[in-house]
Amino acid sequence: MSIMATEGADPFGTARLRRGVLDAWGAGPARFREDANAEEDLALGGYRDRLVVELAQNAADAAARAHVPGRLRLTLHPATATAPAVL
Repeated sequence: MSIMATEGADPFGTARLRRGVLDAWGAGPARFREDANAEEDLALGGYRDRLVVELAQNAADAAARAHVPGRLRLTLHPATATAPAVL
């Protein structure tokens, strides 16, 4: 199977996961704030300099378990006069 044939596929069930998270946030707005705070804690301390590496490794592990090729795309949006650079 070519890479193009799998374009748009959801081998990890991320659509279902995403829907579950969005439903949880909609049912309890406090849950959104809790999740946002947890992400901020990780970014500022927990994984500090390793956040991208850890996320990439988790994705690679999931792809290996699913026996599908993995792909990582990072986009750096450059800083502007009014906003910092964002990965």
